[in-house]
Amino acid sequence: MTTVRRLATHLTQLGVTVQVMPTQPLPQDADQRVREFRPHLIHAFHAVKAGIVAHQMAQSLRVPFVVTLTGTDVHDDLKDAQRRLVVAAVLRDAAAIVTFTPEVAEEVREAVPEVAKKVCVIPQGVWLPPQEGWDVREHLGLTEETPLLLLPANIRKVKRPMLAIEGVAKLRQLGVDAHLLLAGAILETDEWQRVEEALKHHAWLHFLGAVPPERMGSVYEAANIVLNTSLHEGGMANALLEAMWLKRPVLASAVMGNTSLVRHEETGLLFRDADELAQQAHRLLTDKALRQRLIDNAFVWVQQHCDPTKEAQRYREVYAQALQRGG
Repeated sequence: MTTVRRLATHLTQLGVTVQVMPTQPLPQDADQRVREFRPHLIHAFHAVKAGIVAHQMAQSLRVPFVVTLTGTDVHDDLKDAQRRLVVAAVLRDAAAIVTFTPEVAEEVREAVPEVAKKVCVIPQGVWLPPQEGWDVREHLGLTEETPLLLLPANIRKVKRPMLAIEGVAKLRQLGVDAHLLLAGAILETDEWQRVEEALKHHAWLHFLGAVPPERMGSVYEAANIVLNTSLHEGGMANALLEAMWLKRPVLASAVMGNTSLVRHEETGLLFRDADELAQQAHRLLTDKALRQRLIDNAFVWVQQHCDPTKEAQRYREVYAQALQRGG
């Protein structure tokens, strides 16, 4: 996970000893590894995916735990009658609850009022590990002149890859020989079957699968436009931040989370459906002044608000407060 790797890297630079452990699936020797490491605090990303395990471990070790919430937690799990109970139980026992934006923090406070005082906001940082060179366009057989839109997202229904495909199809109907590149792991079989079928019918559609973080810089740099077509976001999509940092123009769905990061006509463009995606993409490809203005504004904003060292420092402060309270 991009956020976890970035945070672990910068916390380590601040002198915090960190061990990262996956939870899906949980390693068979997880208990042994945790007891050998003897953490003073456990930090879970996702209330359900990691929070349940972190909760159990924290209770066993008698240490506090912190939870960072994502879009799935807030927009899916908290709205599902069964999973809501699980999320609420985790949040009630957490020493601190972190969200990426004030808007998501307010949603959590309204949904689970008894945890309101424990919720804090820490904006995402932006960072990529040292990069390997990769000529992505050569790999795809595309010239430098071919307009290329990139959707860097795992294949999941909530990421709406089919909306990106429909939007680029409509862009092509406007007379633009645009291609679409999907980059991400296959996480949902049903959604992948739809994408796979589209790949068979459109020579302008490409799929890279999961790309190592060390090569993602080259993928962004190959693109003329970076898309986010998500149904909802937890506040600050890493892919948008990375694109803005690397000076690629962004075009995102007008949903909460994206709108807190992409300000329409200032740091990027927003759309509501496939027709608007095509229209706004056409603007970005044909209006050089607009494109450059958005790139410059977005880069300045990321530089000012998304320092990964400051992000890690804020988390370290949250950890210290949790330890002081004893959980």
